[in-house]
Amino acid sequence: MMETWEVQLAGLFKERNNPKRIGVTAAVIIDPLPNLKIGLGDEIILDMDQLIVANRIYQLSLKAGDEVVLVPATSEQQFYVIDKVGA
Repeated sequence: MMETWEVQLAGLFKERNNPKRIGVTAAVIIDPLPNLKIGLGDEIILDMDQLIVANRIYQLSLKAGDEVVLVPATSEQQFYVIDKVGA
């Protein structure tokens, strides 16, 4: 059964008005501090302009390949780097 154009249009509005939110996630260090760059998935690279770094992170010895915990800000344009993953 084919959907009518009205049903298709309503579906598009629903997708637009209900975007999927990014939750707490792990990401990979590409470049460590002081010029921190973090890879979020395969396509997104976050730099210091998009990162809010917790004080604790400055006391850790992070290196490329380490994973960190990211929490998105409400706007999802910035991310809080709150800890290193693992021991």
